[in-house]
Amino acid sequence: MDWTVLIHAVVVLGVGVVCPLALGRVRDWCIAAIAVAISFALPVGPLAAVPAAVWFVVAAGALVSAVSRARLRLVARTEPTALVAQLGPSAFAVVAALALVASRAGISPFGIAEPIVELTAVHFTYAGVGALTLAGLAGSPTARSHSMSVWLTASAPPVVAMGFLTHHPLAQVGGAVLMSVGVLLVAGLQLYEAITLHPPRRTLLAVSGLAPWVPMALAVAWAASLYWSVPALSIPDMARTHGLLNVVFIVAGLLARRPHRGAAPSAPGATTPHPELVSR
Repeated sequence: MDWTVLIHAVVVLGVGVVCPLALGRVRDWCIAAIAVAISFALPVGPLAAVPAAVWFVVAAGALVSAVSRARLRLVARTEPTALVAQLGPSAFAVVAALALVASRAGISPFGIAEPIVELTAVHFTYAGVGALTLAGLAGSPTARSHSMSVWLTASAPPVVAMGFLTHHPLAQVGGAVLMSVGVLLVAGLQLYEAITLHPPRRTLLAVSGLAPWVPMALAVAWAASLYWSVPALSIPDMARTHGLLNVVFIVAGLLARRPHRGAAPSAPGATTPHPELVSR
C-alpha cells in the first residue's frame, strides 16, 4: 500500500474509532469520519477542506462538553491530574482537526509543509487523544506512576509541535523522549493490569502493552537524526512501522477499556472502565 494512502486510512480510523472510543458521541464521530473520507477523495484545496471541517465541528463540541463537566469537577475539587486527563483528549482532538483542515486546504501553517501537516493530525489523534485517554485510565488514580503517565503524555505532543516550529533539538528530541517515556509507562501499567483481568480484556491490554516499545525507540531515533548522525527510518517506513504499531497500541487499549457484557468482575485493584468510553 502506498504510504500516503496508509496515512489517510489511519486518519479516518482515528476519527471513526479512536475518537469515539475515547470521547463518546459515537454517531457524531462516525459522521465526521465519513466526511474526512470524502475530503481525501477530493483534490487538495478549499473544496477538500469543507468536509474535513466537520471533524473540527464535532471535536469542538466534544471540548465544550468536556469543559462543562470539568466545571463540576472543579466545584468538587478534583485533582489536577484528573482534569488534565478529562480535558486534554478533547483539546487534542481540536488541534488534530485543525491540522487536517489545513492539510486538505493545502495550507502550510508556520511554513511547515506536507507530509508533516497531515502527520500532525495523526499524532494529535493517537499520541494526543488516544494515549492521554489510556494514561488517564491506567493504574490506580492515586499512584505516582499514573500521574506521571498523564502529565508526560499531556505535555509531550505540544513539546514535539514546538520542536517543528522552532527547529530546536531540545524541543524536538526532548518531546520525542517525553512521549516515549509516557507511552511506555502506560504500556507497562497495562501489562501489569493484564495479569489481573479476564479474557478478552486481558488479551487486548497485553497486545496494547507490548505494541509501542519498538516504535517509540524508532521515534526518538528519527527525531535525533534530524540534528545528528543517527540511523533512522524514512518517513514512509516510519508510517509503516512506528505508525501501525502505535495504532495497535491505542485501538487495542481503548477496546480493552470498553465495558463487556457478562464479563467477570475485575480483580481487586484493577481499573474500571472510564464512563467516557461508554457509547452514548
